[in-house]
Amino acid sequence: MSLDLNLIRTFLSIYDHRSVTRAAQDLSLTQPTVSHALGRLRRALHDPLFVRGPGGYEPTARASELAAVFRKSVLAVDEAVDADRVFDPSQTSRTFRLCLTDIGENAFLPRIMKQLVVQAPGASLEVVPMQISQVQSWLAHGEIDGAIASIPLEVSGRRTIVADDRYVCVLPQDAAAPESRIGWKDFLALKHVAMDPAAGHDQVEQAIRAQQVDRTIALRVPHFTALAEVVVGCGMVAILPRQMATRMAERWPVAIRELPFDMPQFEVTLYWDAAVSSTGAAAWFLDLVAESLVEPGG
Repeated sequence: MSLDLNLIRTFLSIYDHRSVTRAAQDLSLTQPTVSHALGRLRRALHDPLFVRGPGGYEPTARASELAAVFRKSVLAVDEAVDADRVFDPSQTSRTFRLCLTDIGENAFLPRIMKQLVVQAPGASLEVVPMQISQVQSWLAHGEIDGAIASIPLEVSGRRTIVADDRYVCVLPQDAAAPESRIGWKDFLALKHVAMDPAAGHDQVEQAIRAQQVDRTIALRVPHFTALAEVVVGCGMVAILPRQMATRMAERWPVAIRELPFDMPQFEVTLYWDAAVSSTGAAAWFLDLVAESLVEPGG
């Protein structure tokens, strides 16, 4: 059995968007055309592929297996076709996919988009929320072009974006002692906001567990969106990277204190799979991401 390449592209668009309507828009096709293509795929593959769910068209187990194979195959075809063609970002309409934590969205996304809209005005960027356990698989299967994370990953492509950041405490100014380092007594007396480890910030949880202390976690969240308002309004403490803490302190009445225990500094790294994203449009995009995040004088 052979499948038309356009059918495979249609399948991948439905898989990515979880919607026939959005897939049609993405492919510049009519919705009936995409629905007809999906019907052909279902008959050819003897599987429903997608079923309606609360989040839209949910892939079956078979569809998830096929997506990884199809994506790598399409990427290989595209690379072969483009091998003798110089990639021109000003002419591309490609959608790039970058995996970021919400800290990454806050810190990096404006700078990346500022360069993307200038250099590739017809391109678009889709941000994929961080699920740290999935990143390596996503990269290997071409489901994302790159990922920015502070946790070391076993991936063939990497480039340091931010060197030597560290985690600090953020708490309301009126609850902060004048010392630069918060003491254990004050640290444990406060209620804490903790991050879901799946969001890519598990280093803190591991370090606190190693201290063998019990802290009161009053709120556990998957992202930092409302963190400043919670810290200030509820008198709580949170642990986050120094760079983000500094930006928060510029807008909110919070104090920054060193942790009551030593914790290694860390690097923020741009990751990609060299076997998938080392040439063509993906390589150009990764260079743009890295270069747009270079600090002045860096």
